Amino acid sequence: MTASASSSTTARSRPVSRPVSVPLPDGPGASALEGAAAALCALVAMAAVAWLALWLLGAGSAGSLGTMAMALAAMAVGGSVSAGSVNSGGGTGGSGSMSSMLSGLFGGGGGGMSPSMSGAADIAPLGVTVVGSVVLWLVFSRRLRQRPLTARELGARAAGAGAAALVAFVLVATLAHGTFSLPASAMSRGLGGGAQGAGASGAGGGAMGALGGMFGGSSSGAAQDTTMSYDVHVGATAFGALVWVAVVLALGCLVSRRVRVPLGGAVDRVRPGWAPGLSAVVRTLLVLVVVPMALVTFVGVVVGGRVGAVAGGVLLLAPNALAVLLTLGVGAPWTAATHPVQSQGGNPLASLMGALGGGGQQATARQQDRTEHLRSLSAGGWPLWLGALMVTAVVLLVCARAAARNTAPADARPLHRYDGPLARQLGTAERFGVVTAVVLGTAAWLAGASGHFGVSMFGSEMGGTRAELSGGVLWTVVFGLLAGGVAGFLGSLLRTADLYGGMTSPRRILARKSPSAAPSHAPAPGTDPGTLEAPLGNR
Repeated sequence: MTASASSSTTARSRPVSRPVSVPLPDGPGASALEGAAAALCALVAMAAVAWLALWLLGAGSAGSLGTMAMALAAMAVGGSVSAGSVNSGGGTGGSGSMSSMLSGLFGGGGGGMSPSMSGAADIAPLGVTVVGSVVLWLVFSRRLRQRPLTARELGARAAGAGAAALVAFVLVATLAHGTFSLPASAMSRGLGGGAQGAGASGAGGGAMGALGGMFGGSSSGAAQDTTMSYDVHVGATAFGALVWVAVVLALGCLVSRRVRVPLGGAVDRVRPGWAPGLSAVVRTLLVLVVVPMALVTFVGVVVGGRVGAVAGGVLLLAPNALAVLLTLGVGAPWTAATHPVQSQGGNPLASLMGALGGGGQQATARQQDRTEHLRSLSAGGWPLWLGALMVTAVVLLVCARAAARNTAPADARPLHRYDGPLARQLGTAERFGVVTAVVLGTAAWLAGASGHFGVSMFGSEMGGTRAELSGGVLWTVVFGLLAGGVAGFLGSLLRTADLYGGMTSPRRILARKSPSAAPSHAPAPGTDPGTLEAPLGNR
């Protein structure tokens, strides 16, 4: 009876081992569908953010918010937009036939004698891009945070995301066409009205206004708004969507701390040394972008009015502004240039304009070429550059210190053969310099913008403006390499100083010298260590 009771007590005291259910790997079809769902969720988020920004800007009065939001989503992955005047048809009666005859005489392509406008924009609203990238990675990596995936599953998910993004963005670029209205003053400025105030081109501007009135154009300020149509280049959007998905997924696999993916080969060997620096830079930039965007958008939605318009601009272009600020801080030569477009000399109308005084207008247009360097006193001045320098220095130093803290000493060796003093600091400086150069160079390339606005008559461009914002990608890479190297070296020194200061702090010294500071697993004096190790099963 006693033996049976003791055996039952022992049975009850033993923990019951339950089989652990290991989730089976997903098939290729299920993995591809999950990747496609991630791409579609990212596209929906991008369109929603673009719609919200346009609504805050009050763009609903100019055109359809839906089609314009789709155009912005396509531009966020690399698409470009072109626009042109909507032909309203010829006039009535004899004036219409005369207009068609003169249009054929001067080489016009139809559409009446009134001036027509055309334009193109190549700019990436990086605020939309950032939101879509974050949503894409969060949805894509949801299963990866639960269990490790095989290389086959990861490849199927990536392929599904790429295919879905390609089809979805092609469809969006195809549907993203519509019309929007411009005020009549835009036509007068495109025809040279902006130069009339200079005094030198009054005759040319008057001739353009007279010809515009003669041939059906309106030169009065009470003219109706001009309607323009826009569409998105499908090919550039499709290619940009594939590149965007590939970059986001690769970057997420490299910098994520909670996701372990079977990269294999050389990637697993170089990842421990390079991932901490890349992760620190990417996470810091995301915080600097997402937090202001969320706060300003919330305030803009609540307050509305001009504050809402500012919030809409911040929601679209906050990452662009941050890229300009940080690259300007490392010394990138950012320039903003405008170039007036001259009339084409091969058109007979251009000769007529020269006889009526158009030559003075062209001379004035050449004088209006402007190129502003953001570091110069005429544009931003020394306060802007010094502020950018301070912000960039603090950001890089914080990122470098975080990279040094998360890098193991064995992975911080220099890229070349050197084992002397400060070897770890040199290795951190080399890797962090390369990471900074790549990130800032990419940011400078993405933040660049260009646009063109022109006015045509009789099939020939009679005037317009070209504008561009460029940051010198090559110089940004060179300066980023130097600034990142210095920041990496100083950040590693700060990390070493923190470790040394922690080890030599008075509290640590007193704790090590205290008798009660002996570790709990250490045997008492005079005790055989074997008697303590036997019950733990370490013998």
